[in-house]
Amino acid sequence: MKRLQKILVYVLGVVVALLFLAGLYLYFGVIRPALPQLDGKLAVDGLETAVTVYRDGSGIPHIVAKNDHDLFFAQGFVHAQDRLWAMESARRAAHGRLSEVIGDRGLNNDRFMRILGMTQSAEADWTVLDVETQTALQAYADGVNAYLAQAGGKLPLEFKILGIEPEPWTPIDSLVFGKLVAWGLSNNYQDELIVSQLADVVPWEQALAILPDYPGPDVIPDANKTAGLSETAVSLLNFSAQGQQVAPISRPDQGSNTWVAGGTHTASGAPLLANDPHQGLSMPSLWYEAGLHTSDGRYDVVGASLPGLPGIEIGHNGRIAWGVTNARPDVQDLFIETLNEAGTQYQFQGEWRDLTLREEVIQVKGGDPITLQVRSTHHGPLVSDAAEDSDQHLALRWTGLDEGRPLAQSILSLNRAQNWDEFRAALALWQLPGMNFVYADADGYIGYQMSGAVPIRAANDVFGLLPVSGADGSHEWTGFIPFDEMPSALDANGDFFASANNRPVGADYPYFLSHYFQPPYRVALIGDFLRNGRDLTADDFASLQASWNSDINRQVAQAIAAEAVAASEQEQKAQQLLAEWDGRMTPDSPAAALSEAALWALLRQLLTPELGAEVTESYLSLAGYPYMFLQNQLDDPASVWWQGQRAKLLQAALATAVDELSQQMGDDPTAWAWGDIHAITFAHPLGSVGPLAPIFNRGPFPTGGNWNTVNSGAYYPDNRYAMGLGPAYRIISDPAVWDNSRSIIPTGQSGQPFSPFYDDQISPWLAVEYHPLPFTLTAVQSAAEYTLQLNPE
Repeated sequence: MKRLQKILVYVLGVVVALLFLAGLYLYFGVIRPALPQLDGKLAVDGLETAVTVYRDGSGIPHIVAKNDHDLFFAQGFVHAQDRLWAMESARRAAHGRLSEVIGDRGLNNDRFMRILGMTQSAEADWTVLDVETQTALQAYADGVNAYLAQAGGKLPLEFKILGIEPEPWTPIDSLVFGKLVAWGLSNNYQDELIVSQLADVVPWEQALAILPDYPGPDVIPDANKTAGLSETAVSLLNFSAQGQQVAPISRPDQGSNTWVAGGTHTASGAPLLANDPHQGLSMPSLWYEAGLHTSDGRYDVVGASLPGLPGIEIGHNGRIAWGVTNARPDVQDLFIETLNEAGTQYQFQGEWRDLTLREEVIQVKGGDPITLQVRSTHHGPLVSDAAEDSDQHLALRWTGLDEGRPLAQSILSLNRAQNWDEFRAALALWQLPGMNFVYADADGYIGYQMSGAVPIRAANDVFGLLPVSGADGSHEWTGFIPFDEMPSALDANGDFFASANNRPVGADYPYFLSHYFQPPYRVALIGDFLRNGRDLTADDFASLQASWNSDINRQVAQAIAAEAVAASEQEQKAQQLLAEWDGRMTPDSPAAALSEAALWALLRQLLTPELGAEVTESYLSLAGYPYMFLQNQLDDPASVWWQGQRAKLLQAALATAVDELSQQMGDDPTAWAWGDIHAITFAHPLGSVGPLAPIFNRGPFPTGGNWNTVNSGAYYPDNRYAMGLGPAYRIISDPAVWDNSRSIIPTGQSGQPFSPFYDDQISPWLAVEYHPLPFTLTAVQSAAEYTLQLNPE
């Protein structure tokens, strides 16, 4: 027995030693060599003159160059140093080439991106750019490739695990990445598919009651135009959802906040501007902070960049600051096409036209190549071909596909803008995606401008709600809203502007913008705060960005507390929690969890009898509509949707919520906490592989908020309560003293899990804390903890 024990101890010791040696090899042989050099000097082929990169304690690089070429070359180099895998995976997702590295799991994404023709669209974008922007894109690509040449085989861990090497970066890769980001901000075609399901189960007048607008459409369309579309809708929605699992950046983003207060409201007497775009949260973050500075001052800008694109998308220069939200314009239409029996022609205004055909070959790791025939009408590609079991032919028209869009040129023009006129000139080129911009400048002016190519339709009878006939020609796009007639305002008196994806103009605006605006809860809270605010400071703006107040949840809680008749002692305890609650969706609140569960339960009680369970669940995945529908019911006790049983339905919602939460958190409602079921996990694509999760993922972290709080805690319908979207960047820009600006991203600057900058910003982000965002060279040099000089070879 002793001999056996000795053998076991010896074997265990050998195993431990081998694991220790493997760990040493992994760290010193794979991980550490892949971490970028941050200090000292590097000789880099392709530079014209020396460039200095100062990095502060958060790993934020400030690039100081003598000319534009070297500035963007160095930005490409630095992006690749910190985010090479994120750039690689994003361009593969956009080009439709994920299957080459992850096998058939990537096929849904790849089929859809190939059908859309994202690569061809990016190539069209290139042709409309001016020479200066093309030169900047090429310099950026050369910088990325200079890093690849320097790194050699010392690549980030993801490349080692998947056994691949990155191809050289090209300007088209940058443009197709920008197109993918725009796609995630322009996805209302999915809403049309869901609405078509509604139109199949209830009369159109009834469907409109659950699709409230700002205000609702006043023309009733012929809902028979979509008859029989439900199966196609379900098939295509399921297909899209599966593709988004491997390419999260393509998932629709639903919210953001930005506001600016003029000097009459601030302590400094100068404007103050805040922004927090709400997007998918992952490892690493979507955004990457940087400062871009040329010695001639032509570029002198700081803020959030997108690794893969040159320039700064959100931030400020020495004269102006800007923030953005998704304007949610209706820039997509689905056309129901009539094809001939052979599937080679489509009907338009009584004539048969040939379909445009394009062949795509998708390489699949571990499998045979797949040949895909892409068919298109003049409206756009037949996206229904992506779902092989589709029984209808749906063509998608999207402003991102129909002609070249100079987004990259707009970004660089915006970075150089010195005043309102130059700001607007830059945004005239920001044709995709459609955005709300707020503006502040050093002279005290504040402003608002909507951007984007928003189509004018021959007939707006369905206001973008439903797929329309492509055969009769009555729904064609006839042009785009002229930029000078887009919503815009400049305020020299210094009041305020606020945008939270709400409708930007009143019902008297002469053009149709959208049916897809967000509920007014966030913008109402922001507006009240600014309207009543005096001597506001950045600390006050930070407190507003931290707000977890949800008005719709508070109203649900009050209705249940006042009208429901609790059927058990447990329900009475829950009801008392709701009665005493202040409407704040804090992580430790039992009532916050209860109100959220009751809100969804109440919507199901109201809708399922008319829509059925399946269509109800589809409807509840729409952004905005369910909350506005519920608001109308809470405001109208006599609404037909209560079926004359308001108190009974409120009690049923309470009972359902109590039962649901009891199963998840125990029988005592006072011990429940919203953060116990509402947590954020910053997930990396490779973190879905069990043994790799501890390496790449971070979390879960209990957190607060929901869809309707300023400090967003949004979640996707397919993962109820688990936070998936939120503030992907927070910035407060201070034109009074630019160096007093502050910001934070959710995770960290680096995409490498063993870098100190991989997850160092998670804790302050959760606490709504910030780091300084230095701007002047003196402040940048003072904050620098690392200094890297890039020299020409």
